[in-house]
Amino acid sequence: MDEKMPSILIVEDELIVAENLRLVLTGMGYEVPEPAGGSSEALERAAALSPDLVLMDIVLEGSPMDGIETARKLGQIMDVPVIFVTAYSDKKTLARVKGTEPYAYILKPFNERELAFAIELALHRSRLDKEIKKHDTLLLAISFAIEWFLRRHASVPSHDTRYEKNLSAGIMEILEHIGFAVHAASVCIFRMNPGREGKDGATVQYLWVDPGVTGGGKVSITKTESLTFTTLLWRSLLGSGNSIAGDVQKLPGGERRFFEERGISSIAVLPLFRNDALWGFVGFSDTVSRDWTESEMEALQIAGNLIGAVLE
Repeated sequence: MDEKMPSILIVEDELIVAENLRLVLTGMGYEVPEPAGGSSEALERAAALSPDLVLMDIVLEGSPMDGIETARKLGQIMDVPVIFVTAYSDKKTLARVKGTEPYAYILKPFNERELAFAIELALHRSRLDKEIKKHDTLLLAISFAIEWFLRRHASVPSHDTRYEKNLSAGIMEILEHIGFAVHAASVCIFRMNPGREGKDGATVQYLWVDPGVTGGGKVSITKTESLTFTTLLWRSLLGSGNSIAGDVQKLPGGERRFFEERGISSIAVLPLFRNDALWGFVGFSDTVSRDWTESEMEALQIAGNLIGAVLE
């Protein structure tokens, strides 16, 4: 599968300049939709297209807002990096520009090499910033889960009839917070069990599904469903403390069919241990192909360790 090239929205009131920029960026390999000629059009097209980057002129003749104010409004509705391309470099303009926290500021006339360098740096910085925000959001969700664990775990003793209900409710809270934080379609806790014909398998014991996803009928997994391993790969990897992440198309036949039939395209699976033995695993899934980044997996591993501690 070819990697999708970043898309760049041009906001420029001079048609000739905008079309020249579009030709240059297209020649660099970027996806470049039709440029926006004013502030209102820029906000509408950005909301509709969700570009990876915006090249913003400061002076937008005939618009209710200039490029700086447009960038400020844009930052309020979506997280997209902005590079200003302008002929103005006076102190007053620069002071206003700083307030929008742009990713670059290029003075006209510019050369293609300078533009390409600024765009690549902005896209790289944007990816890092989004990764950091995602990581921080996930850690915040895990912090909530830890707080719950410390506050509630000891509130009901294990011999109390309310213990299992309290435990189940707490685990579901943890799964919900982490699921939303990582933008997962579903989060399942599978418990290892002997499968049919002597094969190893696992059964869904706890399940959280994003309500927005189930509303669209995209995920059909349910509690108590069983997954039978067609190879010993999963058990051996998970038993060694390893995680498994990626597109389900790369999984062995039985595992691939299990997830594909339930509308799941990619997963991140982390082992759960109880009394130092493999108890099961927690699976984070999505309905589209996605990369599970290293920092994301590290945070999910913390979540897996926490769930394992709760199960203890």
